[in-house]
Amino acid sequence: MFKEMKRAKKGLSHEAALDILKAGEYGTLSTVGEDGTPYGVPLNYVLHDGRIVFHCAPSGHKLDNIAHCSRVSFCVVTQAEVVPEKFTTRFQSVVAFGTARILEGDEKKEGLLALVRRLSPDHVSSGEAYISNACDKTTVVAVDIAHLTGKAAPGPGAQE
Repeated sequence: MFKEMKRAKKGLSHEAALDILKAGEYGTLSTVGEDGTPYGVPLNYVLHDGRIVFHCAPSGHKLDNIAHCSRVSFCVVTQAEVVPEKFTTRFQSVVAFGTARILEGDEKKEGLLALVRRLSPDHVSSGEAYISNACDKTTVVAVDIAHLTGKAAPGPGAQE
């Protein structure tokens, strides 16, 4: 199902791909709607317990698409720098494929707390209070990763 990377020399190890996924500030979630229309949306996330976790409103386009087809992809790009004189771009990226599911109960609260710790580390106690008061007003989604690839240009040890 998953194709080989065309430029395998730029491929990264699974561990290096996870490091990029951990370090990224935002990623693009791609879903497919009932009529087959693709939809990509940038969002903040956290890698928590080996899963991509994000929160959103209780209803909307991405949730409609996930309800139709839970298979998704998620892309993160870091350290992007155009090198005009070489007609290239230096970058690190990952693409994850997986299955999205709505978190409930303690898993939902853990996901929200992981987001607070990642995105608002100086405000964890007020984040916990916020979660207690507003947990029912948000949806938390986890993407269980089935396949992950990482790529860097120039890759580690690669020639420019």
